[in-house]
Amino acid sequence: MNLPKSRFVLVLLTAMLVAGLLNITVAPAAIATPDKQAIKVEVDNKLLAFDVSPFIEKGRVLVPARTLFEALGASVEWDGKSKTVTAEKNDTVIKLTVGSKIASITQRGVTQVVLDAPAKIVNGRTMVPLRLISEAFGAKVAWDDQSRLVRIATGVPAKEELVIALNTYSPSKAFKVAGCTQIYEPLLFLNRKLEVQPGLVLSWDRLDDLTWSLKIREGVKFHNGKEFDAESAKFAFTIYLDQLKTGYVGQRVSQVVDHNSFKVVDKYTLEIKTLRPYPFLPNLMTHGSIAGFDPEAISKGEVVGTGPFKFKEEVKDQYVIVERNDEYWGEKPYFKRIVFKPIPDANTRVMALQRGEVDVVLYPPYPLINELRKDFNVVVAPRGCTAILLFNHNRPQMQDINLRKALCMAFEKDKIVSRVFYGTASPAKAIVPPEVIYSAENEIQGWSYNPNEAKRLIGKAGYRETDRGYVDKNGQPLKLRFTYYAPEEGYKELAEAIGSYYKKIGIETDIVGLDSNAYYKEVIEEGNFDICLDLVGLFWGSPSTMLYDQLYSKSGLIGYHRPEDEEIDRLLEEGMELESRKDLAGAAEKYKAAQKRALEELVVSCPIAYQKHIVVSKKNVKGLSPFPMYRMYFNGDAEKELIKVRWEE
Repeated sequence: MNLPKSRFVLVLLTAMLVAGLLNITVAPAAIATPDKQAIKVEVDNKLLAFDVSPFIEKGRVLVPARTLFEALGASVEWDGKSKTVTAEKNDTVIKLTVGSKIASITQRGVTQVVLDAPAKIVNGRTMVPLRLISEAFGAKVAWDDQSRLVRIATGVPAKEELVIALNTYSPSKAFKVAGCTQIYEPLLFLNRKLEVQPGLVLSWDRLDDLTWSLKIREGVKFHNGKEFDAESAKFAFTIYLDQLKTGYVGQRVSQVVDHNSFKVVDKYTLEIKTLRPYPFLPNLMTHGSIAGFDPEAISKGEVVGTGPFKFKEEVKDQYVIVERNDEYWGEKPYFKRIVFKPIPDANTRVMALQRGEVDVVLYPPYPLINELRKDFNVVVAPRGCTAILLFNHNRPQMQDINLRKALCMAFEKDKIVSRVFYGTASPAKAIVPPEVIYSAENEIQGWSYNPNEAKRLIGKAGYRETDRGYVDKNGQPLKLRFTYYAPEEGYKELAEAIGSYYKKIGIETDIVGLDSNAYYKEVIEEGNFDICLDLVGLFWGSPSTMLYDQLYSKSGLIGYHRPEDEEIDRLLEEGMELESRKDLAGAAEKYKAAQKRALEELVVSCPIAYQKHIVVSKKNVKGLSPFPMYRMYFNGDAEKELIKVRWEE
């Protein structure tokens, strides 16, 4: 049921008091709901945390006074002698006395309101009626009976705040926040053509094969007022040689530089000497996590960057709030505040949009996309992302190329991709998507559906059919651990569809979905998989970085799916050098040859689908333009499209 809407009547105690008349109004209509499970309270999409739980008394929701008043932006005073709590905001003053059924509200005059449930003390906290206080301060109140949730809106104009529902990410991890909230900025930016652009570093020069000179942009300040300078740029690297040396970024950085690589020439000049010739250093500096971090803030666990938005507040797994940085060195954001709410379930995200709780939803359920177009804006855009089957080359059974070939031709790729992604993705033959440079989509033949040939290859690998319906070798059954990256929408259905085809050719699979933490531990660190449905994404630099992350044995990245092949390494190194010299045609030739060798000759993995960004928003939200990389709102976007998103009535 909806919480009834009511207004209390102002009674001015002036001439009426002289006449002995006192009009006393009745408090707003009650919440007719049984007191059962816990009650939750949100103020402007922020879930409040109480040390004494809210409860219903005589149809009224009572909450701890100080928590509510402060959430509404009011100052609070407590008079222990009279047991009176006073809250003040702008021209409104509210006074409630413990045990008294009369509340005093001062605005342009004085109002006295009769309370059904007076203020009371519970476990040392003064509990006060929620609706009365909220509406007295001009807020709107709504009640969701099903979820036992009270939503309070303080009157921040919709055009000043944007609420975005994310598919996955933990706001408590500051470095993941950097990827989408624009709190941090990388040293260099990328434009929409994926060309390196000035950022916190204004210019860069290669002095010799190993040495680079960086000129730092002057006038850039951290959110705490400190200046960004050459020491700050140095720290963007060295943080990954120390406290953050594990993980993808640390693995990459440690292959390129060490602590002796840096020389601060002056306040705005930094020289870097790489450990080996590395022409891709500017590309590496576009990585969203090689960013402007303040060392002191990091040591204190504070989220302080240089970006167009400042960190405001977070509640783990609930939301993160950022506010406009009015001191930003570049163009200022349109919205005053953005709220990011992680909602892992895609259907729940859409329901939140339909109820008006959020303005933007990332990655809705694929079956709902066409229906959503009727009432909302739906944007489908390039993502620089390929769904792919990775093979664990450390597992003995997966070292047989016949089995790997069989796994590639055992399912109807076109049919599955169409069914799972509802026309928003296309079947893939290469690693790099065709909409960006260096794709080998037209050069690679790919694997056609051929179950009979797949069975023949399985037999060639030494496996035989059994009465169980599955194959074995020398009495040992073949059962493949088939993992998939669970946070990615549609991957569960995709893995199950492929697994059903494998069953038809006698291959048994154990299909396991992994969240982000389990994925990194089991797939990347431990190699606890035979097949993994994963995504190859463009995270930084050039589209060619997708190939280095997947195929280059000298990348320094942990990965049981990565081949060790001198020919592929040579082709990638030659391509990197040609690309750094702007010989893009020559680089493309090398990169395409590397993909052909990896996918056709060695069958190191099996591309499935080229995916797209999908974002759904209210009709009022204008200017949504996802960046053509894995992260929809890349913090190194030279055009800063997220800050240009606006609201139009």
